[in-house]
Amino acid sequence: MIRMTEEQRMEFLRSTSLDIALMRTRFDEIDEQKIYEKGQRLGKKIGECIGERIGRQQGERKGEARQRMMLRQVLSIRIPMGEEETALLQQLNGDELLILSERYEMIKTSEDLAEQVRQIVSQRRERKINLNEFPESEAYREIGEIL
Repeated sequence: MIRMTEEQRMEFLRSTSLDIALMRTRFDEIDEQKIYEKGQRLGKKIGECIGERIGRQQGERKGEARQRMMLRQVLSIRIPMGEEETALLQQLNGDELLILSERYEMIKTSEDLAEQVRQIVSQRRERKINLNEFPESEAYREIGEIL
């Protein structure tokens, strides 16, 4: 480099600068591709989580409707099932309907049914308070792993 002429040095520096610029461009392209692929994985995972949740919710609603109808029929053997009793059953989700069916022996009147539903709904409110303390779910953890 010491024996190079000024013109040769300038050409060397231009060539080196061009090589560095090309390398930077290539690295930027690689970074963009990695970001794009990461975005695709994240989008796919989010889509899977949303689709799974929607499918689960639809299945749960169908199952709950069937469960509610069967419980209504079983309870109608013991107590008259009018609009008020039917409305009580509508307040409960699938797990809660199972709890109510486990308490079948305790239900002898409409008042007993109302009391059991009130207790179950009260327990739900307590569970919601506890769940709000720890809102992180498996889906959030999976998405966090991708990031």
